[in-house]
Amino acid sequence: MSEDFLVYLEYASAKSFITVLKALGNLVDEALFNFTSEGLKVKAIDPAQIALISITLPSDSFLEYRVDREVGVGVNVNNLLKTLPAPKKGDKLIMRAGEEFYEVILEGVTTKRYMYRSIEVSASEIPEIELDFKVRALVMAKSYTMAIKDLKGAGTLIFEVNDDQYFHIKAPELNAEAKLSRLGGSIIDMEVKEASRTGYDEDYLARVLNIGNVAETLEIKFGNEIPAYLSFSLVEGGSVEYLLAPKA
Repeated sequence: MSEDFLVYLEYASAKSFITVLKALGNLVDEALFNFTSEGLKVKAIDPAQIALISITLPSDSFLEYRVDREVGVGVNVNNLLKTLPAPKKGDKLIMRAGEEFYEVILEGVTTKRYMYRSIEVSASEIPEIELDFKVRALVMAKSYTMAIKDLKGAGTLIFEVNDDQYFHIKAPELNAEAKLSRLGGSIIDMEVKEASRTGYDEDYLARVLNIGNVAETLEIKFGNEIPAYLSFSLVEGGSVEYLLAPKA
């Protein structure tokens, strides 16, 4: 690794990595990428302060991960996504980063290399939020993804749980509903402390929906009139956590 670079990483699936970046770009234009000895961490809140996203890729989720010194790199996420080509199946992503520049390499049948300048991004002071969730459901990520897609254009989606067998996603404006169930295999596990029903903005739910395509499972937590917590467990390792305020 060149002495100009403090970080070197290789991620097995460029497609998965860029899918996560697209979800991030749906919420913020710029983000601070923190490279530590433990892994890569990105945490950002959207300008309207409706949604919070936290991306955690531990060092063991990479094929190779080296950090000479911990560094924060300011990334213009949307500019990065505009310039990177769509990765092909089997492409791996390599990233090298220093204090002033970072480089992204897509390596497959051909190798494509892109260099960017790190930008000034303030580290957001995001307080820890303690919430008393009444429902916790572990579901198949793809089942949840399909359910939300089927209700596209709903405006508001209502999460409703009355027992530990069914997770209802209702779209009153469409007079439609999708349902995840234990019997159908889309619910792996569910704990219900209290029957709960809360509406969330469908557009904001859809902004991170593509992550379901590169995740195995999804943990959903919510309660009456409190934010929804979604945690996607990525196939390649790592997770994406998403906290969304209820719709007024």
